[in-house]
Amino acid sequence: MSVLSGRYGDKASQRGRAWQEELKTLEQMSVAEQLTGINRFFNQRIAWQSDADIYGKDDFWATPSETMGRGRGDCEDFTIAKYVSLRQLGVPSDQLRLTYVKLKEVGGGSQAHMVLAWYETPAATPLILDNANPNILPASQRRDLRPIFSFTSDALWVAGSNQSTNATPSSRLSQWRQMLTRAQAEGIML
Repeated sequence: MSVLSGRYGDKASQRGRAWQEELKTLEQMSVAEQLTGINRFFNQRIAWQSDADIYGKDDFWATPSETMGRGRGDCEDFTIAKYVSLRQLGVPSDQLRLTYVKLKEVGGGSQAHMVLAWYETPAATPLILDNANPNILPASQRRDLRPIFSFTSDALWVAGSNQSTNATPSSRLSQWRQMLTRAQAEGIML
């Protein structure tokens, strides 16, 4: 966590140590407990803020270290940090999908949003980890979400399909590719 301290200061280093302690605590727990612990950890410790306010850009996908360093992020940053954490805990990538959705807003509009979906089996209804709704619920109970597409480090799916496409996420999603490059430089391999 010296990288966090050197780049972002002592508070960031404290957040980083808390993250590592949380991962150690959850290591031997069930997947359900890991999902709950990771979802709660990031929802409680990271403040939501737009990329424009944090980075001065319309869209920027932060690595977990960048999110922990700043202590703030948008929905993609929450989702990426949760995905990386669960992968580090040993949850298989084929059980996790970063999922782009349309989030219904009060008043009838919708906005682009990202959540993390966990599939117990490939055909199961996934559980949704979200920063907008802290409760982990089956996707069937999240009527405020309309899936658009989902992906992992290895595959890309169009909404409504259990079959992945032939497209590789890193070649189709430039923000994902850029985040992976920075994460690898930080020692995170997915």
